[in-house]
Amino acid sequence: MSALRIALLDHTGGAYSRELDAALRTAGHEPSPVGDLAVAAAEAVLGRRGFTPALSHVPRAAAELLRGGFDVAHAFTAPDAAAALAWRRLGGGPAVFTCTEALGRGALANGRLRLPLLERAIEDTDALVASGEDVRAAIERWFARSPDEVLAAGDAAAHDRLYRELLA
Repeated sequence: MSALRIALLDHTGGAYSRELDAALRTAGHEPSPVGDLAVAAAEAVLGRRGFTPALSHVPRAAAELLRGGFDVAHAFTAPDAAAALAWRRLGGGPAVFTCTEALGRGALANGRLRLPLLERAIEDTDALVASGEDVRAAIERWFARSPDEVLAAGDAAAHDRLYRELLA
């Protein structure tokens, strides 16, 4: 099978995306991490006004996706998913969101636009993945939606299958 070009959007540089990056490389794919592209001055202003972090990252990440020639955009945070969805809307490919945090009341309401961004990530992406059973249960509780998959970060074969099903 041919190698896939996968954008891994994680402005936090989290462990799940780093482990998936390594697993996909070992499996012969071409993952490209899209890290923190936030503008510090904009983040400072937005943070003082109570907005969720990394909003200034979204347009720059979407622009990087448009330049990248990717097959799939795989996001790991709600702002990253917003960038992936913008890329898809502008002619890109499938957008995948892996939720890696067990969501609770505090995490849902800890910043302005946090909840709407999570809702879009969970409802509008082409595939919703949970990083574990605790995350799956939290998504079901707070959003009344079952994830499409529960996948370990190191399971390159399952991620490959998911990506190819979305591209078919």
